Amino acid sequence: MELIGSMNIDEVFKRTTKERIVQYYIRQYERQRLYIYPVCCKLAGKKIETGFTIIDLKGGSSSLLSPSVQGFIKIASQICQDYYPETLGVMYIVNVSWIIKAGWWVIKAFLDAKTVSKIHIKGSGFEKEILEFVDPENLPKFLGGTCECQPGGCVGTDPGPWRSYFDKFPQETDSESVPCPPLPEKWKP
Repeated sequence: MELIGSMNIDEVFKRTTKERIVQYYIRQYERQRLYIYPVCCKLAGKKIETGFTIIDLKGGSSSLLSPSVQGFIKIASQICQDYYPETLGVMYIVNVSWIIKAGWWVIKAFLDAKTVSKIHIKGSGFEKEILEFVDPENLPKFLGGTCECQPGGCVGTDPGPWRSYFDKFPQETDSESVPCPPLPEKWKP
């Protein structure tokens, strides 16, 4: 879940570099590939290698069209497209203004039809659709779920079936590492 609408992207770029953002996204994709997907496979009893993403644009407006925001989105999407092309299962971009919706009509003409079919652009009224993919307790109330998002809630944490596994292996982390517990041999891909 990315709350891009509430982020001050200009401030993000004042505090970090493009290279560190690239490293962050690579670490996140690698964490999914090496730890989260195998745990999900084991728990579901089937192969899982795609994810579900929510990007909330609430609070953003024309600032979402600024060059710094476009640069931020370009970095994230470039990494996914170039190095992890088949990991996108479904993406919902919600609380989208009519300006962004109009921009989507232009952008999607340049994308692969398979990719476009995975991306859902929604203004409001998306909650019921999202609940087809996410359990209500793992989704904040402001997106249609039941989570109160207090410390330990679904925002700022990593909700999902892998939590009980990860919680058994508390890890101290720094800005250069990913909190990944050792994967049992029988769960390795």
